[in-house]
Amino acid sequence: MASIQSKKNKNGKKTHYVVVSKGGIRKWFKAGTYNEAQILKREIDSLEKSQHWEKLGISIKERRIDDFFQEYADYIRDRSAPGTVKRYLSVINTFITYLKMYHPRLKHLSQITRDTIESYQKRRLRSIELKIAADGEKPGNHSEKRLPLPQTVNNEVTMLAIAFNWAFRRDLITTPPTRNIKKLRPKPKKEARILSDKESKLLLKAVAELATNDIRLKVYGAIFKFLLNTGLRAGELCNLTWQDVELDIGLIKIRPKDGWTPKTSERSFYLNDTSIKLLSKMSPQKGLIFKSAAGKKLSTDDLRRVLIKAAKLAGLKGVSRTHDFRHTFNSHMQMKGVDAATMATILGHKDLSTTMIYTHQTSQHLKKSINKVKIG
Repeated sequence: MASIQSKKNKNGKKTHYVVVSKGGIRKWFKAGTYNEAQILKREIDSLEKSQHWEKLGISIKERRIDDFFQEYADYIRDRSAPGTVKRYLSVINTFITYLKMYHPRLKHLSQITRDTIESYQKRRLRSIELKIAADGEKPGNHSEKRLPLPQTVNNEVTMLAIAFNWAFRRDLITTPPTRNIKKLRPKPKKEARILSDKESKLLLKAVAELATNDIRLKVYGAIFKFLLNTGLRAGELCNLTWQDVELDIGLIKIRPKDGWTPKTSERSFYLNDTSIKLLSKMSPQKGLIFKSAAGKKLSTDDLRRVLIKAAKLAGLKGVSRTHDFRHTFNSHMQMKGVDAATMATILGHKDLSTTMIYTHQTSQHLKKSINKVKIG
């Protein structure tokens, strides 16, 4: 969009201009008075977008969409942590897949409009075909894939907005297509599922039963037990190595690896006796502690698929997220009297308010707590 500027001559007389900038090029169009400049600005702004720069005598080389996102990906790789890079690349890949599926005629960055972004929001919420195409060869049964939540799509659009703002600052586009895009209404977050001691034992028993028919699942019994006793995130467990554990003193360290960084800063804490005993039985080696039967690195999706099978076999309703092990660990620890500050250190929370979100006390615990006070 054009802007109005002014210059004064030696006598102090002010002359107004309409200034147009694009691709590092600035052109000044003399108007005269401020009112005349306003009229000229309206005329310039009303030009059809396809002819705008040509009529103004400004030659702009169009940037191809694929080339732009490749350039932006390189920019991100040089300045962000591996985990952040992975998230950005995933969003970029999904968006490019969407363009190829639903807008194949769009070739240049300037052709992406607000309507394109709003259509993306709609397709992401409803199109399982888009999710399948974007996921590519990721393991798992596509028919069981879940469509993203509105919150997820909002995060994706925010990442795209950062990319388009980057393009705008470099004069690659006249206006970011994500500007003033309204966020989708978020769905209520799914309530955390806290497992009781009895339910935890039923789940682990179900995993052992599954392993009798498929020996490859044997490791998941140790995995789920370790998660229940440490509160680790699934990604932290999948990247945990023997070098991160000092079994002689029971210390565990969560720290970055090549191609992976923890969600929060590095931390270390002491393992409980159950966790130490579990690791001691595994005969420490080099490399990853928990891996597939084929010796390969596990993914968080691997853990979730086995969890769903085991929960179904055990008859446990609402158990489908490994993150609920983290909620279970925190809640049980705090119900045993461990203070929130200590839990924040163990869980890797920078803010105590985050730790308190993870606190879910059972009705029995609350009943016992209130009965500690008897007056009169």
